[in-house]
Amino acid sequence: MYMKIIKMHLLPIKLQLKTPFISNHETISEREITVIGLKNDAGIWGYGELEAFSTPYYTPETQESARLIIRKIIGPLLKNIQINQPEEITNIFSNIAGNQMAKAAVETAVWDLFAKTQKKTLAALIAQKMNTTYRQNVPVGISIGAKSTFTELKNKVFSANSQGYQRIKIKVTSSEELVIIKRILQEFPNLTFMIDANSSFSLNTTAKLAELAAPNLVMIEQPLRTTDLVDHSRLQSRIKTRLCLDENIFSLDDVKTAYTLKSAQAINLKIARVGGITNSLAIINFCWEHKLLVWCGGMLEAGIGRATNLALASLNGLNFPGDISASSRYYFKDVITSEFILEHGMLSVPVELGIGVVLNSMFQKALQNTISLL
Repeated sequence: MYMKIIKMHLLPIKLQLKTPFISNHETISEREITVIGLKNDAGIWGYGELEAFSTPYYTPETQESARLIIRKIIGPLLKNIQINQPEEITNIFSNIAGNQMAKAAVETAVWDLFAKTQKKTLAALIAQKMNTTYRQNVPVGISIGAKSTFTELKNKVFSANSQGYQRIKIKVTSSEELVIIKRILQEFPNLTFMIDANSSFSLNTTAKLAELAAPNLVMIEQPLRTTDLVDHSRLQSRIKTRLCLDENIFSLDDVKTAYTLKSAQAINLKIARVGGITNSLAIINFCWEHKLLVWCGGMLEAGIGRATNLALASLNGLNFPGDISASSRYYFKDVITSEFILEHGMLSVPVELGIGVVLNSMFQKALQNTISLL
């Protein structure tokens, strides 16, 4: 059954974080996103979320640059075409170099739209494509921004544990903070931890990272530069703790290169950073075939992006808890009407069609009042 997209709308939105989020890249107090709305010839709407940041510190794309690509390049490619399967969008975008987040924002909206036309949840559609099943309740972890004192970090870890999160990721911005991390690992021996350096280390930090080795530290994420797979390989060969790559990974080819070089033993998979769901599924298949741990990461998403991530994370086989925290953790006001509520360390997958969430009526009206790009 073919589907024709007849309208595409973009709505930029700024959301206030309850607490500033600190990483080695920047401190974020206000999160800018863009909601993508696609309407097909049957009158059904699908939604995606542009997850680039306002600045080019995490990836080269920004909200402004990605919206420009969507308006000027991606939009015209969708005019007067018929789609039989959502994977076809990736082929349609294949001549566009880079710009993965711009592609993913539209591609995920197509998947949502297609799932709705098939009268399926996005989780069920993804599981069908992977010839597997999905879980209705997904174990999740939490990412804690960098903290400058042991007491402050200890309180955050205690709070996260009391809420039931099944894995705790701690952001670090310097090697000096590793002293605090080591104390935390000793203080909470029964919790599962990982640390995320966002490229704040170098090979000169090897000895300090090796000293962190502990049963409850399952991985160190992105310790070195985002362009350097060779030094990651050197570091992995010198320490016992599993390395995880994040900002290095924009495509399946990047995963294959990392695997060949033995640069890491885990991949933080972010749908937006690799160009969408189709590319994500290809990466998952490769990781499963080659015994690489792969899990679903997060990027301070709003409700649409969170629902999309949760659908992917629900796949049986993606067993490591992803960065998909409860809705109430981040924003004073989200873009959707419902909330994802943490229960026993898990989030429930929506049972409604597609991504299973509804855009707030105020944002829905504002979105539909923008000029269609098709």
